[in-house]
Amino acid sequence: MKALMYRGPWEMPVEEIEEPTPAAGKVVVEVEAVGICGSDVHGFTGKSGRRTPGIVMGHEFAGTIGELGPDVEGYAVGDGVVVMPLFTEAPGGDPYPINLSPHRRLTGMNEHGAYAQRVAVRTTQLFPKPAGLSWQRAALCEPMAVTLHAARITPINPMQKVAVVGVGPIGLLAMLAARLKGAGTIIAVDRSAHRLELAEELGADAVINVDETDAAATIREMTDGGVDVAFEAVGLSPTAQLSVEATRNGGNVTWIGNNAPMIELDMQSIVTREMSVRGSYGFDETDFAAAIEALSSGRLNVDPLVEKVAPLDEGPELFRSLAAGENDLVKIILKP
Repeated sequence: MKALMYRGPWEMPVEEIEEPTPAAGKVVVEVEAVGICGSDVHGFTGKSGRRTPGIVMGHEFAGTIGELGPDVEGYAVGDGVVVMPLFTEAPGGDPYPINLSPHRRLTGMNEHGAYAQRVAVRTTQLFPKPAGLSWQRAALCEPMAVTLHAARITPINPMQKVAVVGVGPIGLLAMLAARLKGAGTIIAVDRSAHRLELAEELGADAVINVDETDAAATIREMTDGGVDVAFEAVGLSPTAQLSVEATRNGGNVTWIGNNAPMIELDMQSIVTREMSVRGSYGFDETDFAAAIEALSSGRLNVDPLVEKVAPLDEGPELFRSLAAGENDLVKIILKP
């Protein structure tokens, strides 16, 4: 079968690899749609260190069951499923939520993922795909779950002011998740005019281009001292610092971005202003189910995020152009 095989920094050709076979408790999923995630692009360049050569990436996906392993019950060949890529294989059970487990693993990072025609996964990772959920929207359930989780663990009261720093796919979905939780004014911050236009289309009340103004000062002036809540969806020192500076004294900051392993930050500002800064990683089963419900209900307008749908053969060039900064498409879906 065809797959994008990561061979090292900036090398991910389409190759013919061995077909997956389902072990006990697993199924083979024929991949109908898989999203290109920023974490995979960072892994492709070798900068993040979170992708190992010899792996097939791809963790935002949905498809049709093509083969059942031994002892599989409750599923049949031909069933449409959305796959939750996080899993844990803790010996003797796991007392932690799946996203906090020291035994957590990710399909597409710790084992072959969905930039392939077929992939083997555990039945514990499967969620039935509702009939009204398109394959493209199904591929957005994983990033939607990430942002629903971030919103769930962040104190947001009705009509509070929220800033989202970095409006790539996660930042844009974080806007929608914050609105679901009751946010009033939402301010989107980025340096891409294209992404800020999309943020406005998806409901941002104001947009700020960091290349055109002092974003933190502008936000503090607009909000009489800062927003109540800020989400950071980039993962770099300047954007992390901006998320703190744009938030009022005593406010809440949630970091979703996971890019640079070490950042510089004004610790005294956090201490003397009694800021609450938290990290948000992944999701649990409840968040993933909520994402499927939110996207299948049609309540959220996520279709504008998908700006290109392409076959697997175009994957190498799309990854190269994204990593080189030549491509500003917000979300690309591959159809293996």
